[in-house]
Amino acid sequence: MIKNAILSVGLFCVLLVKGQEQFVIDENGLTPKHIVSQVEDFTKAELYSNTQKWIEANNEFHNISTASFVESERILLTYIKSNAVHLDKQYYNVKYDITLEFDDNSFTFMPSKIQLKLNSKYDMGWKNFSLTSGAQYFKKGKILRKYKRYLRDLAAKLNELNMQLNTYLKTE
Repeated sequence: MIKNAILSVGLFCVLLVKGQEQFVIDENGLTPKHIVSQVEDFTKAELYSNTQKWIEANNEFHNISTASFVESERILLTYIKSNAVHLDKQYYNVKYDITLEFDDNSFTFMPSKIQLKLNSKYDMGWKNFSLTSGAQYFKKGKILRKYKRYLRDLAAKLNELNMQLNTYLKTE
């Protein structure tokens, strides 16, 4: 267990130094729209199989479920994070729909939908977060202070999940 933790931290540092792309939310919405990660010496089928193992190993800890899949081609994940972000004094649960597409030696991590639900004793339902426009959170090209942490935390969960999958696939 300690060996895995040390290896994960080491790989995390290496990936940061190499400057792996990170998701951010700007005036144009979520950018980049997807991240392609290289995983050398793996076939499409091996990447798919190892990703399925990662999902099974992490589905309770991360509340990940497989919504649909095309054998050895694509997996649609649903990742729900409780109290993932807060705005003013309200906390929101966030549901991420992520499409994973596989190719030899690489996989594509593509968020397809983000929904938020106010954490309240009343069920207000899931509300869509626009992946294509973030202009309402910006003024004159700068993020409004009120939304800075909110947008950073929304993207951080995607980056964290992508990094964990990437690390797992590279250590298998």
